[in-house]
Amino acid sequence: MKKTVLGLAFLTFFSCSSVKEMQVFVPKPTLVQFPTNVKRIVIVDKTQGNALTAIEGLLSGEVIGIDKILVQQVISGLTDPFLKNSDIQITKHPDRLKSENMTSTGFGAVMPWLQIEKIATEHNADALLVLEYFDSDFRIRNATSPNNVGAILFQGFAKAKVGVRIYLPKTQNLFYENSFSNSNDFGEVAASPGMLAGKVLTGTNAMKSVSYNLGDYIGKRFVSYRTWEDRVIMKGKTDTTKRAERLILAQDYTGAIATLESTFKTEQDATNRANIAHNLGYCYEVEGDLALSKKWLTESFTSSGNKKTQNYLDIINRRIVDKKILESQNAQ
Repeated sequence: MKKTVLGLAFLTFFSCSSVKEMQVFVPKPTLVQFPTNVKRIVIVDKTQGNALTAIEGLLSGEVIGIDKILVQQVISGLTDPFLKNSDIQITKHPDRLKSENMTSTGFGAVMPWLQIEKIATEHNADALLVLEYFDSDFRIRNATSPNNVGAILFQGFAKAKVGVRIYLPKTQNLFYENSFSNSNDFGEVAASPGMLAGKVLTGTNAMKSVSYNLGDYIGKRFVSYRTWEDRVIMKGKTDTTKRAERLILAQDYTGAIATLESTFKTEQDATNRANIAHNLGYCYEVEGDLALSKKWLTESFTSSGNKKTQNYLDIINRRIVDKKILESQNAQ
């Protein structure tokens, strides 16, 4: 398991608020761990439907053959987290297999073990990650009248759903089974009603995005990885807290901590003290000391009752649990 790195932060800020929006680069533990003897996985596309699938696609306005393209987007999204974060090797079976579900909209019978073992041997794989079914949909939800520059605004809704099974051929074990879905709204502009015919292309592009992100979400369940998460700090109200804020923006967290802790000792205003403690919680999280981050956020929340601080404290409590899981996983 690859090691994770703490202590990186990225920031953005908004002027018309009492808080500044920040981001922290956070390590995430593996949610589903493969057995330690799984070193190579082959991904199998088993989502090919039959004539009923084609009819269903035509009735819903889909491009013929689009699901085959979208499944490849799911596979690309699923593969990327492994390539970036895991030592497990990933390969893909070249043939598209027929789904056990006639319309490829739900799970069918499990794959025969002889077929599983044959594919595993062909790819020298320890596990088969099989996409058992795939379904997608894109619809135009609404379209407005032309606006004052003659354009027509419309909104589409894109959705994709996939079923995943993982087979371990050496032990003939169905290791994992789950269904996943992803959806999103997409707004577009057309110059005329005739250009709304391009909604098929719009839907295709929207579905590619939704399908890739669906695969990426699935892949991240099987690896530890790092991601940016949103945080807030409190804007400084005094000269010293404003200076500490600027130190945070300059990513001088050691200087910010020294300034904030010194100011906290002498600050009399309860709100300012709570804000200082909150910002110390942020600085210590970025520095990787979650225990001190929790200490200062607890100090801030218990004195102010601030909802933003309470939410932040909840995040740190979850991170402390995740850190223990990560340490256990990295030790294996």
